[in-house]
Amino acid sequence: MDSRKSEGNDEQPLPATAPLIRSVLNQVFVLLAFFGLTAVMTWPWVTRLRDAVSDEGDPYMIAWTLWWNYHQTFTDPLNLFHANVFYPYRYTLAFSEHEYGIALLCFPLFAMGLRPLTVHSFVTFAGFAFCGYGTFRLTRTLTGSQRAAWIAGIVFAFVPYRFHVLSHLHYLFAGWIPLLLEALVLFARRRTWGRAAWLGIAFTMNALTCTTYFILTLVPLSLSAGFLLVHYEIVRDRVFWLRGAAAIGAAMLVLLPFMLPYYFVMKLYGFVRTIDDVAVNSASPLNWLVVDGRNKLWQGLGEGVPGSAHHKLFPGLLPVLLALPLFFSTTDEPVAVARDTNTSRRRVLTFLDAGALVGTIVMLVAAGYTGSTAELFGIEMFRHVTAARMLFLVMVVVLVRSSLAYPNAWRWTREQNLIDSLRASKRGDAFALCLIWVVCGFLGSLGTNFFLNTILFDFVPPFRAIRIPTHWAMIAYLGLAVLAGCGVELLAQRFKAWRPGARPLLVNVVVVAVALLLLFELRGAPLGFVRGKVFPDEITLRLKQTSMRGGLVELPHDLGRALPHRYMLRAADHQKPLVNASSSFISPLTWEISQVTGTGQIPLKFVDLLESIPASYLVIHNSAVLPERRLDYESFLVKAVASGRLRFIRSFGERDDLYAVVKTEPQAVSEAPLPFAGEVRDWSQLNREEPANLVGRFRAWGQAVYRFHVASFGQMPRYAEFIPDIEVIGRGVVVGSENEHANLDYRLSRFADEWAAQPRFQARFGSLTNEEFVDKLAA
Repeated sequence: MDSRKSEGNDEQPLPATAPLIRSVLNQVFVLLAFFGLTAVMTWPWVTRLRDAVSDEGDPYMIAWTLWWNYHQTFTDPLNLFHANVFYPYRYTLAFSEHEYGIALLCFPLFAMGLRPLTVHSFVTFAGFAFCGYGTFRLTRTLTGSQRAAWIAGIVFAFVPYRFHVLSHLHYLFAGWIPLLLEALVLFARRRTWGRAAWLGIAFTMNALTCTTYFILTLVPLSLSAGFLLVHYEIVRDRVFWLRGAAAIGAAMLVLLPFMLPYYFVMKLYGFVRTIDDVAVNSASPLNWLVVDGRNKLWQGLGEGVPGSAHHKLFPGLLPVLLALPLFFSTTDEPVAVARDTNTSRRRVLTFLDAGALVGTIVMLVAAGYTGSTAELFGIEMFRHVTAARMLFLVMVVVLVRSSLAYPNAWRWTREQNLIDSLRASKRGDAFALCLIWVVCGFLGSLGTNFFLNTILFDFVPPFRAIRIPTHWAMIAYLGLAVLAGCGVELLAQRFKAWRPGARPLLVNVVVVAVALLLLFELRGAPLGFVRGKVFPDEITLRLKQTSMRGGLVELPHDLGRALPHRYMLRAADHQKPLVNASSSFISPLTWEISQVTGTGQIPLKFVDLLESIPASYLVIHNSAVLPERRLDYESFLVKAVASGRLRFIRSFGERDDLYAVVKTEPQAVSEAPLPFAGEVRDWSQLNREEPANLVGRFRAWGQAVYRFHVASFGQMPRYAEFIPDIEVIGRGVVVGSENEHANLDYRLSRFADEWAAQPRFQARFGSLTNEEFVDKLAA
């Protein structure tokens, strides 16, 4: 499983044609095999690649993102981040993941004329296969075993968490992570320019695909590089440092134009994450026992765990069991450690020991003063000297101390220090590397429940962009997948040693059986999905043909029903500047539109907002307006049209109404009369036209009349007697007027006086004293 020594630095001659063709065919076969497994594990997704999406929310937004990257690359690449959403803001592509690395692979699909949602559906499907292929390559490079590679590829491709992030393509499409680690290992083994170039490409593509994974992989990748430097004894190899620095430096130059817009967005609009954002999205160790509901075998596992609705990190039972044999394989026998006689070295070690002891004491004291304002010499010491920071410092000191020499009390190893242990590892580089990734991923997923994220958030600026630390889990899954593959290979080797006469075919049959068990445990089929809105509707086609001086506002704006995501998908069709959209960060204008139009009466000042943006057109999707909100929209539109500030153009399709903002588009021509009555109407008239209003906007007043009947006569009112009472109260009350509520209060007060004067009420209550009257109503 290990290639201990460097293979040299000289460039090797190009392989002969035949071996090269065989290698390419082998790569193609592996990738196609994982496509086949994906079809089985996600069935029937493959039969609906044209329009399958997990939901109608984020997939619509991501489909738009893929399209925008393609569109802008070939029309105006220098303004890639100035997208046609969140108009009139700049750098709006940086409000979320830009996903350029995924879009880059999709350019041929767009060039073929495929719709954005179809491209998204296909790439989501391909994401599973790509993850399996990348892990296959990594494991085969680390172990030289095809058996281990297939097992590891299956685990990483179909780990339940991948189904949990099915809506977020950039988190699902994680195949560049194993390819990046493989590139690092290959370069450490042979430091050629070709392998350095591949390391730079993998580093770049991982960052372009998902900014979150780019940031999260920095820690385990750095630790892995440190291990490889020691393991292959190349710490002083100038070729490694020069060529590696050139590869990563070139990658950073390529990435700079993709990273700077996020800095600009932070400075321009104040879009930053807080430690409270991280805390809310932090998992606990128990969340590693919660499984995504799409997993068919373990469905329902961990439902009672706090936070189970959001953090579903269970990797499956079999992958963990398959990795365990590696931890119980033969190791060195413990021996006594020789006494260190170097005086200077002993002084350094004593200093480090003392530092670790003092740091531990300070850490314990700081833990006790957490949240306290205790002062020392007038300084609130424990605002800065926190338990988490001291623990981090102690761990660094212990690591340095162990790298120089183990304490004499540590008698479980032959080696003198940590560096010797890394060089002498009998399990090979696969075990050590994967252990690094498992530990980093698991601890990182705990967020603020473990000090690692707090330290990184405080001192490493890129980590302040990570809102959901549970995405660290993908780092752990990669390590676990390779460990599972290595565990299967170890068991196969033990089986052959136990039964020397066993045929190789028998061993392979057993491994295939393990793979089938994995597929059974991790399966998501039959996978639920919805049929997305692939093709543009009638109003979208009209908007595409309409010139605009400003932006486009579409209502209703309801994030809970993912309507802005649908507007973004259609923005890929009409290509006009959309004002209100959805993303990880929301523009202030979008929030204002949501607040002004979200509930209750829409004020006429909303037109002021439209004119100030400036917006050219307003689209009302009547089919998406809730029944109880229709009067709010109609009353606003009647006043806005009557004032001459909005101009109705006409209706399209399923009552999608188009209005021009006259100040921005004075030349816009009305093509049809308003689709609803344009005159001012009172409540009584609206109730006659649509009785459903009684359970909508007029519910509170309807309930008041209902209680008049029940309290007075002890029975529910009949419809025939209830409606006339409602009309009496609502007569003359103009919907949307400034004195609407005051008028209603007055009408209800008059109704109460008239109600108490009617003969039936007087016959029941007229002879009672005030006290008896109150007691009777209360009864």
